[in-house]
Amino acid sequence: MRYTHVRLRSAILAAIISCCIAACGSSDSSDQLALQVPSPEWRDQIIYFILTDRFNDGDPTNDNQGAGEFDPTNNAKYSGGDIRGIEQKIAYIHGLGATAVWLTPPVANQWWDPLVNYGGYHGYWAANFEQVDKHMGSLDDYRNLSSALHKSQMYLIQDIVVNHTGDFFFYDGAWNANNPALGWSRNTASVPVTAPTQAPFNMDDATDPAQRAADIYHWTPDISDFGNPDQLFNYQLYGLDDLNTENPVVREALRSSYGYWISTVGVDAFRIDTAFYVPQAFFSDFMYANDPAAPGIRQVALSNGKASFLAFGEGFVTDAPYQNASSVKIESYMVDPSGADILPAMLNYPLYGTLWDVLTQRHATAELGYRIQDMMQVFRRPYLMPTFLDNHDVDRFLAHGTMAELQQGLLLIMTLPGIPVIYYGTEQAFTEQRGAMFANGYASGGRDHFDTAAPLYQFIAQMANLRKNNKVLSRGTPAILDQDSAGPGAFAYKMSYQSTVAIVAINTSDTAAVTRTFATGLPHGTALESSASVGASSSLSLVVGVDQTVTIAMPPRSAFVWLTAR
Repeated sequence: MRYTHVRLRSAILAAIISCCIAACGSSDSSDQLALQVPSPEWRDQIIYFILTDRFNDGDPTNDNQGAGEFDPTNNAKYSGGDIRGIEQKIAYIHGLGATAVWLTPPVANQWWDPLVNYGGYHGYWAANFEQVDKHMGSLDDYRNLSSALHKSQMYLIQDIVVNHTGDFFFYDGAWNANNPALGWSRNTASVPVTAPTQAPFNMDDATDPAQRAADIYHWTPDISDFGNPDQLFNYQLYGLDDLNTENPVVREALRSSYGYWISTVGVDAFRIDTAFYVPQAFFSDFMYANDPAAPGIRQVALSNGKASFLAFGEGFVTDAPYQNASSVKIESYMVDPSGADILPAMLNYPLYGTLWDVLTQRHATAELGYRIQDMMQVFRRPYLMPTFLDNHDVDRFLAHGTMAELQQGLLLIMTLPGIPVIYYGTEQAFTEQRGAMFANGYASGGRDHFDTAAPLYQFIAQMANLRKNNKVLSRGTPAILDQDSAGPGAFAYKMSYQSTVAIVAINTSDTAAVTRTFATGLPHGTALESSASVGASSSLSLVVGVDQTVTIAMPPRSAFVWLTAR
């Protein structure tokens, strides 16, 4: 009964808000919450990705819930960042040039898992998909953040999980597929609850015949072979209880749960965690289901005035040089075999992998040329795919890369197709993967890190401004102009959009300056103005010669952007 009530409530809320939008328009007066705003042109956006617990502590009273889960000296425990802390730093984020904030899941979580001696401060171990975690704040805090972002002409992206809940049960080694009760054990020391609190996800006891028959979960042990598709889709990922996403009841509950955040908070987009551990067919249902009680996410978004709701999945795979098998797999989550759309986008992990190899591992720049050309061919919507240099699942770029390499990477993602993502703290030269920006948080060094005069903050702001003011950088078609197949060195490409052209060039060599002449395809006499540079004191404008070429001199680890005059 409670579950049915929740699904109906979501649908009713969507209908009410839709009527309000139709009657009053999508904008609110200054003294009202601005929750439901039209979708932006996503390819023109720049995302700032926040691990909420480590960003800013806006309300110290919610830091410690008294369950032993809070300790800012311990990376495994809560540090105190919250939703109110994000709202307090909107001006800082806006000044960096970001137009959207992506925050880790704010939902009620398992706070501590004694089986792995780690906490759910990151938000990916849900106990209730429709409640705000007490450490993160309140529903009102979340609605206020959404409104404040919208009033600043910014957008809200919520990280979501559909593959699993927290780690509330496990198998002790006696697992038998034909007898799921055998070896099943409750994680009795889990904090603050030992089972999900939301129906139907609370039906997780395989020893209860009724709960076992409900089939809400895959009654399975941990994945031991990640190359086995059956294990990938149906077994537990590092102990996290695997949801049976083939079950219509589970599908309805997940649609209802996440539609709730769109209707109630005004969320503008989703990032979907661990998408590769769920069959593609689930996402077709999740996005497009025609169910009046729990409609697909696209329909919920449309009913709230968001015609281009973005949902991008995580497929954590990269490709070997000059290979694209992983890219093809990523595309299979955006377009099904019949050509129908599934998810609007996926994170561009193959580009991330190639950027790392070329910029830091001295690989041939031709590998980057291949990757750019391949992503434009394999992916139907490359402009909607978020691009990035690091995140909470991989090492910080500066943990192993240099400042010059990072600046080159930033310049590249700001001038290539895709939605650039800046991981919180990059602008402050962080090397700690999940270090805190605020003084009392983990690995902060006892001080705040919101310095708008920091060199990387200023550089990112400059590049973001360049991208936003020149649509050729967010909408242009890339063409490779120059590359080196033998190793590090020169790389150049052209971006073309309508009547505007940009030329981007880098030198990945640490020691050798290079001078390169290459054809541009532009008419003789075309002038290109210097717009941005890295590793050079100045950059002269370019003029296309009689033979349609330009000659560029590039110091080691330099990078440049030129634009045709407008």
